[in-house]
Amino acid sequence: MYGVRVTATEPTWRAISEPDLPSLVALTKRVLTEDGGLPLAGDEPFLRRRYLDAVIASTAAFVDADLVAAAAVRSVGDGTIAAAVGMVDPVWRGRGLGGQLLDWALTQAGDVPVRIETETLTPAADALMRDRGLRRTFAEDVMRFDLAQEPPTVRLPADVTLTEWSSELGERFFGVYEAAFRERPGFPGWSAGQWIEWISDDEDFAPEWTLLATREGTDLGFVASARGAWIVQVGTTPGARGTGIGAALTAEALRRMRAGGESEALLDVNVDNPGAARVYERLGFARIGRRARYERGD
Repeated sequence: MYGVRVTATEPTWRAISEPDLPSLVALTKRVLTEDGGLPLAGDEPFLRRRYLDAVIASTAAFVDADLVAAAAVRSVGDGTIAAAVGMVDPVWRGRGLGGQLLDWALTQAGDVPVRIETETLTPAADALMRDRGLRRTFAEDVMRFDLAQEPPTVRLPADVTLTEWSSELGERFFGVYEAAFRERPGFPGWSAGQWIEWISDDEDFAPEWTLLATREGTDLGFVASARGAWIVQVGTTPGARGTGIGAALTAEALRRMRAGGESEALLDVNVDNPGAARVYERLGFARIGRRARYERGD
């Protein structure tokens, strides 16, 4: 079913190296097919960052030449937090490999604060994390829109105009972002410069799919997008909520992505933001998985 032989042979363990990257890609694709999650997690650059580049330690289980489980630990930011990721082939689950990977990662982290990351969260993985005393600190649902279908028509009020991103408008986009998200849990409190760099200083940033909604000189909402038809962020000011501005911005971004030849659009929505999730569902997005982070301690 998944291309990996199931045998009675016990796996052998060793560190992950560069030649293992194609096997990591294949393993991740099998996991994504079974569990759903972030499609980007199956791309080579993503896996290289998580399992090879600047990694403190890694481990992988092989049965003959087949990679059936893998995990890695790396430092994050100032080095005070260790981040760990891991995955087990669907046909090799129920044998304790997930617990072995998690225990190994926690041991590698030692007394350093640890963050466990998953792009393919399942109920079983959640139960395992909690069994080890980890608490979930972040979770997002991954949602997909099939661009083979025409995006829905969501009309803006006649007095609302849309403007594409430019560096001159960056501060105005930031103003809407700050108003839209500053009351949200985990708001980072970035300066305008930090947010503008985060949103636009990337080769995948798509300024023509990044739009600002304005009425009579007052900015009401924005959508920011990236190549590959990723909707990175959508926000509306408190006074503009419930007016359809966010839905209209999202629908317009989808329309432009489809016109650009994209086949699907993706976004993440925080699980503590059910209102936004309902908007995306009404537009035609479907949940395809969940990504999450867990931390040790109270």
